[in-house]
Amino acid sequence: MGRKITAIAVAALALSLCGCWPDEGRPEAASTESPPPADSSMLALGAQDERIEADTPEPSPTHDAESDAEAVTVASAALTAYLRHDVPQRAWLEGLEPHLTTAATVALGSVDVASIPSGSPPGEIVLERDASGYLARAVAQTGTGTGTGPGTETFVLLLVRQGSGPWLVSEIAQSENGAS
Repeated sequence: MGRKITAIAVAALALSLCGCWPDEGRPEAASTESPPPADSSMLALGAQDERIEADTPEPSPTHDAESDAEAVTVASAALTAYLRHDVPQRAWLEGLEPHLTTAATVALGSVDVASIPSGSPPGEIVLERDASGYLARAVAQTGTGTGTGPGTETFVLLLVRQGSGPWLVSEIAQSENGAS
């Protein structure tokens, strides 16, 4: 019985190997010839020659008097809306939203309006420019005090913009020591 199985296995192996050889019955050496050169007119139509239409990139923003005035206006409006305590939570956030980045809107969505110190609208806002033109820091004082004395609160707002887009507030923080 062992010889029968061996004979069947050898026959099966021989049949399976017959399909591996070319029709002439002998193996051919691997071809070392390179493919024929491509037609040069076909090369000109290749992917490297395709034109990609792209929008012209916006110029990088710069700080100038107009940009600074816009940043101060946004900071003032955002801080004024932030300090409002006479409106419900939802109306408070809706008043802030046009001046905020999406991330800031989400972050302030969980703030209890009652936890924000009351204050008068901001007085003079001092803008600190960043070298990039994409960032600015606004420092504003509110309250009834003078300078950094009692009754005065100092807030720092981080403003950002993308390209020539509008300034938006990404962070509002109360200064711990009353100074910037």
